[in-house]
This record gives sequence, structure tokens and C-alpha cells, in this order.
Amino acid sequence: MAISVREIQEKEFGTQATGGYNIEQVDDFLDEISEQMAALVRENLELNRQIKGLEADLQAARTATEAAEAKAPDYDEKNYFQNLQNAMRESLIGAQRIADETMEEANRKAQKTVSDAQAQADQITLAAREKADTLISKAQKDAEDMAADAKTRVETLEARYEALKTSAASFKADFTRILDQQAAALRESNGLF
Repeated sequence: MAISVREIQEKEFGTQATGGYNIEQVDDFLDEISEQMAALVRENLELNRQIKGLEADLQAARTATEAAEAKAPDYDEKNYFQNLQNAMRESLIGAQRIADETMEEANRKAQKTVSDAQAQADQITLAAREKADTLISKAQKDAEDMAADAKTRVETLEARYEALKTSAASFKADFTRILDQQAAALRESNGLF
């Protein structure tokens, strides 16, 4: 499917919450592609305009030749008419040959321009795919690294939580034991007073 300049200019890429494409780089790249495609389209349109102009010139020459052949000479001089007819025929053949050569050259240039544009578009597309693959690989690696780092942090926090829980239970048991000892001491000393 052919991609238009407008489609390239309006193309948007999604982003991921944990990373993704550098939007500015993607936009710059798309702008560059659209500028190059716009230049190629303008050149192609100019070549088509030139071909149409040459076809119009050829048609005008044919029409003029047909009109000249249709005209009857003012006087009936056989050699003059033959010479005029031969000269017009040679002019028409020459004009036809020049028009054919010009059209062939324009077609060759147009085909070369189109094939060059296609090759350039293929190279740009390949480079974009390679760059996208690289960015995706980097994003996936970064995401895996971040997930591994988060997992390590969670495990560390869980270990600290368990240690604090154990420490709190130990503190509670020690504090309860001290309170019990103090209460027993107070009961014993209460008997002294």
C-alpha cells in the first residue's frame, strides 16, 4: 500500500508508561521522510506536466499539418504542390520523431525517478524498522531491568519487615516480662508497707 505525504505527517506512535519511543526523534524522522517524499512527488508532477505539454505540442503540429494538407493551393502548379507536400511530410515526420524521442526520454526519467524514489523509500523504511527494533529491544531490556530492580527492592523490604516484626514481638515479650516482674515486685513491696 502506497504511503502518502499526509499519512507520514499525521502518523502517531503510541507510548508506554514505562518508557517507549523518543517522540521528538520519531517526529523529526517522520518530518524528514515526508519532506523527501514531497520533493519526489513534486518532481514527478513536473515531469508529467512536461509530458502533457509535449503531447499538446505534438497534437498541435499534427492539426496544423492536417490543415495545411487539406488546403488547396491558390494555383495549380504540380511541382510546387509536390514540393510543398514533401516538405510538410518531412517536417511532420521530423516533428513526430522529436516528439517520440522527447516522450521516451521523459518516460525514462520518470521511471528512473520513480525507481529511485522507491529504492530510497525502501531504505528509509528499512532504517526505520531497524531503529524501531533497536528502540523496542532497549525498552524491553530497560523494563526487565526495572522489574528485576523492583523485585529486589520488594524482597529487601519484605525481609526488613519480617525482621522488624520479629524484633517487635521480641520487644513486646521482653517488655511484658519486665512489666510482670515489676508488678510482682510491687506486690511484694506492698506487703512491706
